[in-house]
Amino acid sequence: MKQKGLLTIFLIVFIDLLGFGLILPLLPYIAEKFQANPFQIGLLAAAYSFFQFISAPIMGRLSDRFGRKKLLIISQLGTVAGFLLLGVANTLPFIFLSRIIDGITGGNISIAQAYIADITTPENRAKGMGMIGAAFGLGFIFGPALGGFLSQWGFAVPAYFAAGIAAIAAISTWMFLEETVDVKNVVIKQRAKFSLDALKKAFSTPVLGLMIGIFFLINLAFSGMQGTFALWTQSTFGWGPKETGYLFAYIGVMSVIIQLQILPRAVKAFGEKAVFKASLPLLALGLLGIPLSVHWGFLLIANGLLVMGNSLANPTIQSIATENVEKSEYGGTLGFLQSSASLGRILGPLMAGELFSVISKDAPYIFSGIIMIIALLIVQKYLPSDSIWDKLKVKFGI
Repeated sequence: MKQKGLLTIFLIVFIDLLGFGLILPLLPYIAEKFQANPFQIGLLAAAYSFFQFISAPIMGRLSDRFGRKKLLIISQLGTVAGFLLLGVANTLPFIFLSRIIDGITGGNISIAQAYIADITTPENRAKGMGMIGAAFGLGFIFGPALGGFLSQWGFAVPAYFAAGIAAIAAISTWMFLEETVDVKNVVIKQRAKFSLDALKKAFSTPVLGLMIGIFFLINLAFSGMQGTFALWTQSTFGWGPKETGYLFAYIGVMSVIIQLQILPRAVKAFGEKAVFKASLPLLALGLLGIPLSVHWGFLLIANGLLVMGNSLANPTIQSIATENVEKSEYGGTLGFLQSSASLGRILGPLMAGELFSVISKDAPYIFSGIIMIIALLIVQKYLPSDSIWDKLKVKFGI
């Protein structure tokens, strides 16, 4: 594993996500400033994920053909443009346009992941993907706090600051990142052409199709929890934004620790497929544990299980997916994965919100927990490998 390249891409993704996390919590307030109604605010949140859903496989595939570095820089400059537009926006349509631009360029996460796949061996790939996840977590820990601080001088200030952060990421990519794709190789360029056949091939490859489907279900369940959690804590414990914000910070810190410290050791000891399988019951227990939490201490435990499952699942899924394709297809493959995640993040909050309002405040978590149990049963049937328990029995002669 090339440590210099890994550290560089980690810092670039962190800078990218710092800017994203800085703006995200402020969007509803920015939209309200222009008399947006609740539906329009929800649509604004969904716009980013929808356009990321479309762009991720295209951006990834283009990076397979024309190089990771070039596409990363182009996408980062697009993010700069989106944030600048948000800063100068004086009508709601311009705010929507800024989020659409940022959603299209937000597909660059598949390029960053493909870069990690390029510079890691299969044995170290899950660890590398975990570092990307940790960069996400750090960006979401520090970004919202910084955005809240800067917003006291007006909502345009965080937007301009985020644009500056994205510009730093683009400059860092240009100066420090080495290209990993041989863009002069005619065979690679021919294989990396984007077509519907590539999508059909991805879903028809047994393990890859399974990973895309399960990744969708995980993000459907997890984003549903995120979308209604503030309402649930308010209804159950009388919490406000401050208390819920502290809990999300706890989730962010836990995510970073797990992906940097626990994940590499677990994969080394048991293998990525076994760790991935173990993540699904943890997700189910965490989701089902939320409605059973009669005290905030139990809620910490439930969220700890949830973030443990999510932090182990995401990097291992990405690593397993790349093992089933040629190197020239890493970007497109990880783009399809990110598209499935984006689709889950679009539908999850809609599903959870409807369950919350129509059935009960606990319904979204029970339903999402059941989804994770179904996902586990599917994986057990179609992804043959020993579980962590099987490996422990062999190790200790049980």
